[in-house]
Amino acid sequence: MRSERWSAPTRELTLPERIAWVLGNEDGRPVSSLTEPAGLLVAAAMVELLLDASVLDAGSSYRYGPVEPTDPLLCWVADGLVRPGGRKSDLGHAVTGPRGAQMIRRTMDRLVERGLAHREPRRVFGYLAMPVFGSALRVHETGALHHDRSVVRQVLDGADPDEDTAMVTVLLHHGRRVRALHPLDPTAATDRARAIASGHFVPPGIDQDIVRLVSPTVQTVLAALTATEVMSSGG
Repeated sequence: MRSERWSAPTRELTLPERIAWVLGNEDGRPVSSLTEPAGLLVAAAMVELLLDASVLDAGSSYRYGPVEPTDPLLCWVADGLVRPGGRKSDLGHAVTGPRGAQMIRRTMDRLVERGLAHREPRRVFGYLAMPVFGSALRVHETGALHHDRSVVRQVLDGADPDEDTAMVTVLLHHGRRVRALHPLDPTAATDRARAIASGHFVPPGIDQDIVRLVSPTVQTVLAALTATEVMSSGG
């Protein structure tokens, strides 16, 4: 699932990396400057694992599939899902607390390892320079970032998606991040992303994957995150 539409330096990104990447700001700050992306990144990783048959949906749980994942980030997510038992009822633990923070950090680390971003020292209290996670991370390949954000924006503005851009659009829709790409008409873009997430405007066969697997998976992950947050707040 690698689109030729993406910039040359980013064509091998996994879905969670791709989501973190295109949600980067135009000035070069990536998704790590946000506060709540862990659930969306976990959902993106699960979508890729399920589409690749590296993880299978077994009803009330997830289990390993016939295709072994090779990407280190996807391997880590698969292990975190399946090894403890794979119960969907435990899914909230994958996106909250320390493991959720690790998901963000590991995704950012992969962007750094690929040479797409770098960490910058940041002054603390005006005099001490030290590497700080989060806003200290800055995109190195800003031209590639602008190109890839434009690719997604074109789909939101009406261009036909291929498989890869369709999956990104579905994730952005369920994560309520469509407006973060600054489409020409935010309301029309939101409607179009919702339609793609329902299997419309996509090539034959991909609509079935979206309806059967992709949208339900993202909804399950984000619902688990919401339920965990409500329980932890005593609501």
